[in-house]
Amino acid sequence: MEQTITKYENFINDVLKEDLRVLHLKLEKINAELADLIQQKHALRVVTDKSVHPDGFKTQVNIGCNFFMEASVSDTSQMLINIGLDHYLEFSLEEANKYLDARIKVFEQHSQQLIQKAAEIKAHIKMMLLGINELQEKKGS
Repeated sequence: MEQTITKYENFINDVLKEDLRVLHLKLEKINAELADLIQQKHALRVVTDKSVHPDGFKTQVNIGCNFFMEASVSDTSQMLINIGLDHYLEFSLEEANKYLDARIKVFEQHSQQLIQKAAEIKAHIKMMLLGINELQEKKGS
């Protein structure tokens, strides 16, 4: 009986809690990426808002080694967006919004899947702890 309890406790600590830790790390990474995409969407909205910037906008661009150059952007109808692996694609404003919305949706779905898996692992841990508790009660009787 004692060996079985130890075996279950080791499984909880070595397998289930480790799986839960790995899932939380993945979830943090996904949520960071999701926050970045939402920030990009907000920046896109601000930069292309004609009521705020009717004649375009001015910004500073890092040209390397933290040297900055002032840049003036008069036409915001087309923009380059990093689509991954440092590959940039030219999008219209509408296409850029659709692209960002689609990416946000995918990351939200992935986040929900990870949250669901974490809940399942937590449920397994609880069930095993209840089983261990029952075994200890039987052992004590």
